[in-house]
Amino acid sequence: MQSRLWAIGAAVILFLALFGFWKSAHKQAGEVRVAYLQIIPSLPVFIAQEQGLFDKENLRLKAIAVGSSNDLVNTMVAGQADILPATSLVPIIHLEIQSPGRVRIISHSRMNDANALDKIIVRDSSPLHTVEDLKGKKVGVFPGTAPSHMLAAFFKKHGVDPATVSMLQLPPQAQLSSLESGAVDALFAYEPVTTTALVHGGYRQLFGSVYADLLNPCPIGASVISREFERNHPHLAARAVRALQQGVDYMAAHPAESRTLLTKYIKLPPEVAARVNVADVTLSNQVDIANLQQFIDLLYQTGEIPERIDAHRLVDPTR
Repeated sequence: MQSRLWAIGAAVILFLALFGFWKSAHKQAGEVRVAYLQIIPSLPVFIAQEQGLFDKENLRLKAIAVGSSNDLVNTMVAGQADILPATSLVPIIHLEIQSPGRVRIISHSRMNDANALDKIIVRDSSPLHTVEDLKGKKVGVFPGTAPSHMLAAFFKKHGVDPATVSMLQLPPQAQLSSLESGAVDALFAYEPVTTTALVHGGYRQLFGSVYADLLNPCPIGASVISREFERNHPHLAARAVRALQQGVDYMAAHPAESRTLLTKYIKLPPEVAARVNVADVTLSNQVDIANLQQFIDLLYQTGEIPERIDAHRLVDPTR
């Protein structure tokens, strides 16, 4: 009986050793797992795929498309992704509060009103023309607590009591139909909903970017890398970041050509893809800790996060 137990134990140890060797070899061969959203801010990922930028860095890209920023964070927490490009910074900050030291910010947006991904829009025939006109009205907002908190802070800044505005959470596919039917009086919406509405007609902008109005520039979007991946595979991590940043460089140098990829990767109509806003994005050596801290403070002031944290925690490569 004892010899049988020893044999089973030896087999288990051998299996674990072989599995560990396979994992190490798999990583050394150059695989990087990138989880992403099929949205406009993921354009550098699409460019990297189209241009073969991961191949040029001798990397095998495992691209994992998911449905929401929370899903992105969950793939990282579950150990299923090494890099998350172009996710909302809000769940990343929540993750740092709840489980410190899991990810590091390698890039973030510098969103201003000229390149913003959000707007407030109304129907052409609407009698609403100013922020003050939204008092007592129904405004459709993207699902989740952060958009509503940001919009409430925006209303306060412009002298409108948020309690007088009904905020109705609407998924993107229901937003324009709700505005058209009169179920809501205005939309606080994101690309490509806003440009789709303005290109096809019947709608107009009441106000530009809520986020950029609250903080300009606004680092609402961020790209992060798993700290465990960086520690265990520093050379792979550096090459993967370089491939993505080459995608950012290409996007900045060839904006019109880059936008055409949106018709392929997220099925935007060409007339919409040509006009959507694409936010400015930093490179890793341009990460602005002070700007990130301003955004963290804004989230804390609005009640979106339960505590104020130091932005260095999200950036410092030595943690």
